[in-house]
Amino acid sequence: MAINLIKFSTNSYIKSQIRLVRNMSTVEVNVKQGRIRGLKGSLRNGAPFYAFKGIPYAHPPIGQLRFRPPVALESFPDEVLDCTKEGDPSVHKDPYTAKLVGSENCLFLNVYTPKLEDRARAGACKLPVMVWIHGGAFMMDSGSENLYCPEYLIQEDVIVVTLNYRLGPLGFLFYPRKGITGNAGLKDQLLALKWVNENIEKFGGDSQNITLFGESAGGASTHLHLLCPKSQPYFHKVICQSGTSLMEWVMQEDPEGKAERLAKIVGCQSNSDEEIFASLMSATPEDLAIGAIRTLSEDEKRRGLPIPFKPVVEPPGDDALLTDTPLNLATALKSIEKPMIIGHNAKEGIIMLLDAVRKIDLFDEDLARIVPKSLNVVQGSRTCERVTEEMRKFYFSGDKITKKSIVELTDLLSDYHFVIANHVTAEIHARKEHRSPMFFYRFSYDGELNLPKRLFGLGQNKGACHGDDMFYLFKMKMMDMDVDEKSEAFKMRATMCRLWANFAKYGNPTPPQDTSLPFKWTPVEPVPKGGQYRLNALDIDRDIGMIVEPEKERMDFWRKQFKLWNESFLKPKL
Repeated sequence: MAINLIKFSTNSYIKSQIRLVRNMSTVEVNVKQGRIRGLKGSLRNGAPFYAFKGIPYAHPPIGQLRFRPPVALESFPDEVLDCTKEGDPSVHKDPYTAKLVGSENCLFLNVYTPKLEDRARAGACKLPVMVWIHGGAFMMDSGSENLYCPEYLIQEDVIVVTLNYRLGPLGFLFYPRKGITGNAGLKDQLLALKWVNENIEKFGGDSQNITLFGESAGGASTHLHLLCPKSQPYFHKVICQSGTSLMEWVMQEDPEGKAERLAKIVGCQSNSDEEIFASLMSATPEDLAIGAIRTLSEDEKRRGLPIPFKPVVEPPGDDALLTDTPLNLATALKSIEKPMIIGHNAKEGIIMLLDAVRKIDLFDEDLARIVPKSLNVVQGSRTCERVTEEMRKFYFSGDKITKKSIVELTDLLSDYHFVIANHVTAEIHARKEHRSPMFFYRFSYDGELNLPKRLFGLGQNKGACHGDDMFYLFKMKMMDMDVDEKSEAFKMRATMCRLWANFAKYGNPTPPQDTSLPFKWTPVEPVPKGGQYRLNALDIDRDIGMIVEPEKERMDFWRKQFKLWNESFLKPKL
């Protein structure tokens, strides 16, 4: 089903792009690095917009720059650089077509703005800026408008920037014995943020009002930048959708071992540092991307969500970005300095059913595979067996796990991969001094634009799957699908875009001056030292409104387990 949808949507997308280009003219802008040519077109509501695509923000990370921190591009090679089409993404296996796509020369960003004039010079208000970091498990996807066309967001009078960063081993290989200190992909994101800061006013944007937002691995990246002192000066608000740095799939395990295994996979015949490094440097980017998945340990494969190359804690140095664990950094924060939105989808775990349904017997026989590592119990121990028994009692009423247990398994997978850590993150931040507000949400809506669930043939499962929220913010052009303006889904998209844009403008998704929204999203109350924590959240569903303690029964179960075996819910072993 998904493959047929993709074949259909790709042809439709090409046709729509032909129509789009015919209706567009070109426009030029000067930025610090030179002059660029982009496109002028019209939004659905008839307003103009301007798109500058494939802007290089760094030297191509090839040759001796492979695995290294990105190097800023001082000037463009052409008198007028053509920025009317997107640049290549990082090499990866496309999750929708299963084909290898992309290039090692991938450090490009795209700027979409509803107004182009120099608003500072014209005396007009500068526009708020939203910088999107895409997800994809640190190993796939891109900032392409195939997936993330921001036309509905920019109708809300904000500028949107999307970007590509290095993925997989190209972005996250760690081999400090030869000077490869990791996190190149995070450093790419940071350099793109610096580019936005120094150039966005040329597009009508406000360099003092930048919101960093992302989903899944993009949400985790956003949260990491919030915790990293080197990143903090370059943005002013954050939105973490279905991802924070405290999720146990974020940080890389045995990174040097993975580098060594990858070198063997691409042909290294020696154990010397020099030969390992030489093999990694001479391998094709395609071979590195294909070989990455084979570096996983048996435990990582058994647990699910196998992501081999991802962030690491770096040794101190001039280029170091992340020099302590996310938990230590989050715990050490004294106050919340930037407005935040954190949230997740109600049925995140539906996306895991693709694999789980095929292995349903293994889940029944080996439920310990999804005892959280953050609980700090040893696999195979009596303690682990006790936790497994409690999980079976709580989620499955003590019964066998079968295909009749899909709803319950979805909740467990949601909690294991996303929800527990999101609640931990929210509480850690709530217990800080609040100089800025923090808002929490649960996206529960299940409608026409819940596209990931449909693309992967999971539409029979009720609820909002991992990724389903994104296409109420972005148009997925590769499906060339739209909804009627009178439809419920259209109204939900309008609401989501208004909430997110309001937050970017004001630091409040439902500010007093916006009377178009019939509800108020109240922030999480700060918790005084030793005080009682209570999570209030916006439930984004057909009847949108505030709720208290989402997933309370499930989180109470996990709070009890963490108290029994790990001292505190707020001290996950990551």
